Amino acid sequence: MLALSLCCLGVVAIAIYFSTKIEDEVFKVGMGFTAIAFSLVVLICAPWILKLIVATIPLVISALGSLSVENFRL
Repeated sequence: MLALSLCCLGVVAIAIYFSTKIEDEVFKVGMGFTAIAFSLVVLICAPWILKLIVATIPLVISALGSLSVENFRL
């Protein structure tokens, strides 16, 4: 199960990378759905520690976004 989870995480990472680099809107949507689908597979099949990591990554990214320089204007 760990090998399946790590392969799915690789697919998710590649899909997210491609969705940020490609300009075609349809391709971006397809890569987004691919990333979401494989993330759900990871959340079902992965060990608990990997599930916690996958679940906390979006929270950390959103917290880092609110710490940008634009929010600290005087």
